[in-house]
Amino acid sequence: MTKPSVGFLGLGAMGLPMAKHLIQSGYPLHITCNRSRSPVDALVALGATEHSSAKEVAKHSTFIVTILPTDKEMEEVLLAPSFIRSITPGTTLIEMTSGSPSVMKRIAEAYLASGIPVLDAPVSGGTVGAEKGKLTVMAAGDPSTLDHCQSLLSCFAATIHYVGSIGAGKGIKAINQMMAAVHMLAVSEAAVLAEQLDIEPHMLREVIMSSSGASWMLENKLEALLQENYIPGFKLSLMRKDIQIAAGEGKTVDLPLSNFALALYQQAESTYGNLDFAAISQYLSERGT
Repeated sequence: MTKPSVGFLGLGAMGLPMAKHLIQSGYPLHITCNRSRSPVDALVALGATEHSSAKEVAKHSTFIVTILPTDKEMEEVLLAPSFIRSITPGTTLIEMTSGSPSVMKRIAEAYLASGIPVLDAPVSGGTVGAEKGKLTVMAAGDPSTLDHCQSLLSCFAATIHYVGSIGAGKGIKAINQMMAAVHMLAVSEAAVLAEQLDIEPHMLREVIMSSSGASWMLENKLEALLQENYIPGFKLSLMRKDIQIAAGEGKTVDLPLSNFALALYQQAESTYGNLDFAAISQYLSERGT
């Protein structure tokens, strides 16, 4: 049985491996070049079809998957009237950007008014999770839309949570990123203190990962931090953006840790913005000297 065609917009560090999993699972993939040719060339070599524009991608797709850098790109691409008009009847939009709930709701309103089902479905798991097909999806919208998208999402996700109405997906992702940013700061400080106390890094990781201070950041980022390996998996500038989304959504509540973390990531961004967000540890180290 032929699988439905998928248009994929956003071939960055997360999007490229996700798109590869779709091709490997037998989905006809339709793409366009935005910033870089290399991911497009890699996918075309695997069988994807390249089009001249996002509108052309939409015309050939039964599902449209978008995972874009920021709210700005979400608005520019998805709220362009010409793009919406190019979508064929029966198409479903799966929006996976780490964006703000308010922008997601505006997009959903525009699409639902045109009879286009929408799933608000950001992901977590980093580039490693994307490459292994082990991402977590935070899906929001009509439950029947999630059911319709389930097989496609399972190509690159190990866990799919239904979290509520449109906007809840983006909201939970912002909370996750807020916590991840704070955890990264804690791991950075732990590594500095362990060195001062002559504790071997492998012992720090082994003991804490079986104790109450365990975290994903400690397990997955300590080695890169110690080696000062900041090849971007998830850029510091994007982490700053995500914390800012959480802080913006939480204006009416007290978020002292998150606002403090936001200030530190903002200060580090001019120097380390294009590196992995673990580079916040380098900023903290230089700040303390």
